[in-house]
Amino acid sequence: MDAWIIQLHNSTNEITFLTISVFAAVIFCFWLIPSATDIMVNSAAGLAGKYLGKDQRTIVINSSTNNPELFLMLLSLSMGRLGGIATPLGSNFANIYLMFIVAPIIVLSKWIFLGKISKIKNFIELINREKMLFFRHLLMSLSMFAFATTAYWCITGESEFSPLPEGVSPRTLPWIILGGLICLVGVLVFFIYEKQFKKKRPELFDDITADDYKASWWEFTLGTAILILLCYLLNTLFIAWTEIYDSLLSQLFGDAVFAGMHYFLGSLISSLPETIVAVKNYERLTSPDLNTAMASASQSNMTNLGIGFLGSIIASLLLAMSINYQL
Repeated sequence: MDAWIIQLHNSTNEITFLTISVFAAVIFCFWLIPSATDIMVNSAAGLAGKYLGKDQRTIVINSSTNNPELFLMLLSLSMGRLGGIATPLGSNFANIYLMFIVAPIIVLSKWIFLGKISKIKNFIELINREKMLFFRHLLMSLSMFAFATTAYWCITGESEFSPLPEGVSPRTLPWIILGGLICLVGVLVFFIYEKQFKKKRPELFDDITADDYKASWWEFTLGTAILILLCYLLNTLFIAWTEIYDSLLSQLFGDAVFAGMHYFLGSLISSLPETIVAVKNYERLTSPDLNTAMASASQSNMTNLGIGFLGSIIASLLLAMSINYQL
């Protein structure tokens, strides 16, 4: 399908193609992927409450929002692109600024626009009262980011904030395995922390608002299927852009354009569902929902490490079978 996109570029002028591309990106980012994820997340949370218990809803809600990262990575690997692992690892960076900075700004801006000053005061009071909760989630989010950063270096041999140099190739099999093990260690660290935290404040996980959550296997399956299709289309668009604008994009992301786009652009797009979950829960102005909102960063970052571990295992197996990958 990327050939069709390239053909569209060749048969139209640059302005027309860029207009179509931007329009498609906006539709994907702000409507299609968030809508499909919303259907899936609400169903997953309802199913978790029904079958696993109320205290598991928070982690299921935030882990479900990572399905775009999972599908983008798996589809990238199926296309022979190891750089797709950069999507879940990059989301650990995007989640931090989106959940702790962007989402609160969206909520406060909305209330300012609507003149709901009392809600702003209540929000500030809630944050002040739960400042230790805030710092717990921020510290855990940063810790998960540190694991992701180290794993990214193991896979590429470069820092995630520096363009990948010309001629860079994926690391050898032992480095890919090491990157996966680092992701696994991060997941274990999180669960040890989470177990202790649940014992200390169980009400934060038991009393979250459940009005929006519907236990529906049909809706969960539908949302998941739509999301897989959308992630495939988005990956195809990335590959087409990589070929069409290689010289321009290489100045931003280095020689491995596909990996760079996944780390910064793909991860940002795939983190929008978490942002939607965070905004909704910030607006409810309760401690349990505040916990769910900030867990959109910490728990999602842990899930991204789990996805990165899975990706490294798959890539390692395929590399061991002498199937070579590009970044």
